[in-house]
Amino acid sequence: MREILFRKDLRLLAALRGEIRGYAPGFLLPQCESHGALDGELHQLATTPDGVVAQQLDRVLTLARAGQAGPSAGVTTIAAALDAGEQSFVQRLASELGHFWRGFMAERWEGLRCRMEADIRHRGASMASRGLSATLNSLHPAVSYDSGVLHIRDERSWKVFEGSRMVLHPSPLASTWLLRDDPWGDGGTHLVYPVGASGASGGAPAAGPAAEGELGKVIGEARLLLLSDLGSSRTTTELAERHRMSASTVSYHLLRLHRVGLLNRVREGSRVYYQRTPEADRLVARRYRHTLTTQFAGA
Repeated sequence: MREILFRKDLRLLAALRGEIRGYAPGFLLPQCESHGALDGELHQLATTPDGVVAQQLDRVLTLARAGQAGPSAGVTTIAAALDAGEQSFVQRLASELGHFWRGFMAERWEGLRCRMEADIRHRGASMASRGLSATLNSLHPAVSYDSGVLHIRDERSWKVFEGSRMVLHPSPLASTWLLRDDPWGDGGTHLVYPVGASGASGGAPAAGPAAEGELGKVIGEARLLLLSDLGSSRTTTELAERHRMSASTVSYHLLRLHRVGLLNRVREGSRVYYQRTPEADRLVARRYRHTLTTQFAGA
C-alpha cells in the first residue's frame, strides 16, 4: 500500500492515512445508494457538501495535532489541500482514491470480497442461532457486548461506546479492531474487525507459543492451528497450502473438528468451505485472552 501511494504520488491520501487518530471522517464511507459501484462512490465523495467536509476535517486535524509540538508533514499536507476549498479537497481525494483502487485493490478485490462475504454469512448464521451478544463477543478478543453497551479492551485501551446504530465491517486488510464513533450521531458506530490470516474473529496467531495452551493439549496442535485460521471460511486446499500440510491430513483434521461441532461446512459449487462455529470462536478467543494475560503478567 505504501509503495502504491508513493509511486503514484497520492500525497493527500497518504497524509490522511497517516494522520487519522481514532476518528475517520464520515464522508469517506459510501452510502448504500451507490450499490458498490466505484464511480458512484467516488462521485458521492467528490460532491460532499462543504459544511460536512469542514466539520469532519476539523475534528481530524484537531486530533492529529493533539500533543504535537508543531504540525506534522501529514497535517501540513491536509491543511494546505483544504485551504484550496472543500470542493477542491474532496475532488482531489476522490481522484487519488480512484488511482489507489485501480493500482492496488482492483486485482485483489474478488478474493477479498469472497472472504468478507463468507464472514458475513457466518455472522448472519451466528446471529440467527445465538443472538447479537454472542456474535459480537466472537468478533475479536478485545470486543465484548452486554446490555446494549459495546466494550473494547486490550493492552492499548479500554473504552465503552453506546449507540442505537452499529455497522460491522469485516476486513481482510485490518490487523486488529478499528472504530469510527460519530460524535454528531449521524453515522452511528462503525466497527472494523479482522478476518483471514491477520487474526480473524478473535482468533490468535496461527503459530507460536499460544498453540501450547490447554486447548491445544485437548484437540492437538495441528487441529488448533487449523481452527485458529478458520475465523473466515477456507477450503481444504487453501489450508493445506497455508500450513504446508497434505490435503489428506487437513481433510482428516477438518472432518474430526466438524463432527464435534467446532466447524461449519458449506458447499458452493464444487468447493467446500469450512469455518469456525460460534462455540469454536469462544474457545479460541478464551484461549487467546488467557495467553495475553499470561504474557502481560510475565512482562
